[in-house]
Amino acid sequence: MKYDTLGPSVPSRIVVAGGCGGIGRELLRAGIALGHEMIVLDRTEAIEAASVCDAVQCISFDAVDPLSIATAVSEVASHHSHVDGFVFLCGYQQLPPRPVAEIALEDWDRLLSVNLRSLYLLAAGLLPLLHQARHPAIVTAASGMAYQTLGGKGSYSASKGGLISLTKTIAIENAPHLRANVVAPGAVDTEFLGGGMAMDPNDRDRSTFDAIREKYVASIPLGRIAESCDVVGPILFLLGQASSYLTGQVLHLNGGRYTP
Repeated sequence: MKYDTLGPSVPSRIVVAGGCGGIGRELLRAGIALGHEMIVLDRTEAIEAASVCDAVQCISFDAVDPLSIATAVSEVASHHSHVDGFVFLCGYQQLPPRPVAEIALEDWDRLLSVNLRSLYLLAAGLLPLLHQARHPAIVTAASGMAYQTLGGKGSYSASKGGLISLTKTIAIENAPHLRANVVAPGAVDTEFLGGGMAMDPNDRDRSTFDAIREKYVASIPLGRIAESCDVVGPILFLLGQASSYLTGQVLHLNGGRYTP
């Protein structure tokens, strides 16, 4: 897919948290092709597995650990006086699905730490650098599951609903200089459907989604599951000045399956 009509019109410095997943790698490739300076924050294992990271600055961090997050933000600040964009792609889902009453407290806390608390910590740390940029923008990745939840997905849906509310708050508190928006994809055909790149390989399992894939596709008016490029295009749009009058909004990327 060509992205040259999207995103910042001049070379920009963009921090991508969780940049080694399927959507993240596609965003990095697009950013590099457009001449942007891409800075990746991700787990060590994920960085080592993603060859595209060889062409960008990579900072290893653990989204569960507040000290690790603070250290990563400090490293960004030690090298750069400003950041033009911040994209938050951190997150994972609990597999196999389980009812709320059966989710162990430590599992609940870990998922919320990665999917939601890390956004709060990263955004708070990067906001001073973002405010030094001319047209700063934040884009966070939520999910259609925040609106159309399913049984067994309570912790994931709760984390994504919280992410949307937090992003909207950031948008209000930092206007008019900084904009913050959300993309909310439906299912995207990446490793995430089986647990995600940064998870323990022994925990990866696409069988839950594969069992409903045919029925799921049948519910999508556009007739297919999203690919990474279907999410990257809107992310670049929200980072650039073509969306300069958009803030605090949610773009639903689901092929028409959900139309609020």
